[in-house]
Amino acid sequence: MSPWPLPPRLEPDDDLKAADLLLGKADALLKRHRGPEPNLPEPVEEVSLEEEDLPVLTEVVAAENLPTALKAPQPSPSKRPASALAEQLISLDTEVSRAVEAWFHAELPEIVARELDKLGARIREQALAHLRATLLPALSAHISHHLEKNTDVLPPDEP
Repeated sequence: MSPWPLPPRLEPDDDLKAADLLLGKADALLKRHRGPEPNLPEPVEEVSLEEEDLPVLTEVVAAENLPTALKAPQPSPSKRPASALAEQLISLDTEVSRAVEAWFHAELPEIVARELDKLGARIREQALAHLRATLLPALSAHISHHLEKNTDVLPPDEP
């Protein structure tokens, strides 16, 4: 538990009054530091929207009645023949092929070397594990059998 007492609960009307008081103080502080407000000139004439002929969003205006600035630009006819476009595509294809070949020439040997190193390490680990599981017990059995045969030839241990 906290040793601090809880603040008294304010009623909603009290909250609004406190907020209004705080906003009034902040507004007074800002006015003090702003200085006098500039005098804005009065508008010369009032424009009524009823007098203007503004189009409404639901109004349909024919294309011939639009100003030239708003008319859709006419697509210009293609100035390049199809053969020029085909030549450009062939040139682009050649550039892409060369870039791919250069990347393979530079990057593929490193990728293959890394993968071969991983493969070699994995093969060594598996071979060593297989050797410990199969060859070592067989060698141990062979050595113990050989020692048992040759114990007859050796003199007994003297204390």
